[in-house]
Amino acid sequence: MRQSSTRGTLLALLAVIASSSSFSLATSIPSTNDDNHEANEAVCPSSNEQCIATDVSSLSSVYVLGDLHGDVLCAVSWVNRTGLIANLFDSALILDASLPLHRRLNPTSRWTWNDSRSTLVFMGDYVDKGPTSKQTVQFVRDLTLTFPNRVTALLGNHELELLRDRDARIKPDQRYASFSYASVHPGEYHNYLHDEDDSTNDSQSTDAPKDRTRSIDSDDRLILNLLYQATMEIYSHGAHDAVRVVPSIDPTNERQHSTRALYAITDVIPTQHRALAKQRLQEYQRAYLNSYRSGTVLGTWLESRPILHFAEQVRTLFVHGGVHPIVGREYLQKGKESARRINEVWWEHSNEDALFDFLQNTTWGQVVYSLLTHRGNHPGYSKWETHEHVEDDPTDTEAVCAELQNMLANMEGIDRIAVGHTPDFRVRFYCGEQFLALDSMLGRGIRATGNEYCPWPDHDMDGIPKVSRNGKYKCDDVPETCHGETVRIDSDGTVHILKL
Repeated sequence: MRQSSTRGTLLALLAVIASSSSFSLATSIPSTNDDNHEANEAVCPSSNEQCIATDVSSLSSVYVLGDLHGDVLCAVSWVNRTGLIANLFDSALILDASLPLHRRLNPTSRWTWNDSRSTLVFMGDYVDKGPTSKQTVQFVRDLTLTFPNRVTALLGNHELELLRDRDARIKPDQRYASFSYASVHPGEYHNYLHDEDDSTNDSQSTDAPKDRTRSIDSDDRLILNLLYQATMEIYSHGAHDAVRVVPSIDPTNERQHSTRALYAITDVIPTQHRALAKQRLQEYQRAYLNSYRSGTVLGTWLESRPILHFAEQVRTLFVHGGVHPIVGREYLQKGKESARRINEVWWEHSNEDALFDFLQNTTWGQVVYSLLTHRGNHPGYSKWETHEHVEDDPTDTEAVCAELQNMLANMEGIDRIAVGHTPDFRVRFYCGEQFLALDSMLGRGIRATGNEYCPWPDHDMDGIPKVSRNGKYKCDDVPETCHGETVRIDSDGTVHILKL
């Protein structure tokens, strides 16, 4: 975590006066690079997954995709890379560069599963750090609904925080979504104002409630650019923890000191635009949370994501964060049965009315939170707290692996644990491949700019430079192509690394 800024440090930040001229933005469409790899040999090309009976003994491989973080282009590209789905793209649209890649898909009714021996697992963290979280959630959701026996999408800690933020007892500046880094990308807000992407490609994806019907206007484009400018100023002054992305902060807030939230992002926006920024930001954040309420399509889908997935054919337990030794010993002794029980307890409490108290006041809630956030299974984890990455050449590998192997020996039927959550530029295998770290930053945003919010290639800053006023912070360019690694785990225990 970054250190908070003092009030004195922020005086220079709040003195920044941006140009008072209005922005004139034209809607732009991202140019995409279609990576259309040759598919695997089709075993059942004429069958839809809903017509296939799953035979665990015949499944030979599990494909695994790590954290996608708000990047639907890379989500589609990596799914296409697996070759598991025939007819993913509409042949009449696939070469239409005027459309983003996720708008070139066939209706889900035309998708077919290519390989009856294989399944697909997503490791969670579909949202945040990128501007297409909503579209990423919709795409992964469509896959799980179309192929319910083949595709598993785990819950990530960012989805958990989103669901918890819905509770009315959490003040706006206390929400995870209010962080000025590592959470909701400013470019994401406009996705929740209109219905263009509320239905992706068939009736399964109709969202509710329908209260986001207006079009994006010039003021919305102005405010988005002002938010980008404000974040660059925040980063240039090291004020990540001192400023919250909220319309305003009550100066009498008693909890203010403990959270180090001293200012709202609108305090950094020029005074002539501040009232509009407050009004629009409040609207954006209300529409964002309303899209994930209990009873909405997207909210219900997130609430129904499993915490754990045990793939028997590869004897691997998939979980977003990791398994603390106490959780492993006391809550996962019975392997598959224990994982099923944890998922059931989660589903009983994942709704909006119960979740906050479940996480705050129950042991089961603490277990769920630990499974989504624990990083202690990684050798070299101790370096994370100060450097935000694990040690490249860890000295504690022997001890960490001994602890992991001792835990696995007491978890029935589980030979390996696979996790996301802890990013690196590549996937990592530890402890004789008994621990797989699979977050290789598949999302382009986190790969290019880390946890900070910068404009993406398709966003027009209207000639405004992507650099702070004092020149101390410059947004790196987000690439137009996807990078990273995914894996395929075969039933003989072999783990293969896949690249685009």
